[in-house]
Amino acid sequence: MPQRHEHLIRAQENEKLASALRPKFPVCADWAITILFYAALHYIDAFLAGKNLHPLNHDARDKQVEQNGSLTDIYHDYRRLKDLSRAARYEIACYPPEAVEMANGRLARIKEHLGI
Repeated sequence: MPQRHEHLIRAQENEKLASALRPKFPVCADWAITILFYAALHYIDAFLAGKNLHPLNHDARDKQVEQNGSLTDIYHDYRRLKDLSRAARYEIACYPPEAVEMANGRLARIKEHLGI
């Protein structure tokens, strides 16, 4: 199982990659949103790993975020990022640059809640 620091490194790498795509908006807005979702996922996994919890799939992680009293306040931000990412990947959603800024705001709230 990846350790807390490994999740944090991956999350930070994802954020940097999403930021590097900025000059390519709107062409890469869908990928930036997807990468921001995975940054949020790894920040949450880092938090959970610190509690010796290691969800093995999205359903298990969703359950932790929704039902773990320490994480319920960020459930809607996390879920929205997940839904946007899924729409980008499977429904070929075409997002404007403003959607990336909204996704960044949701990720920022998640990080703030987690104390990152």
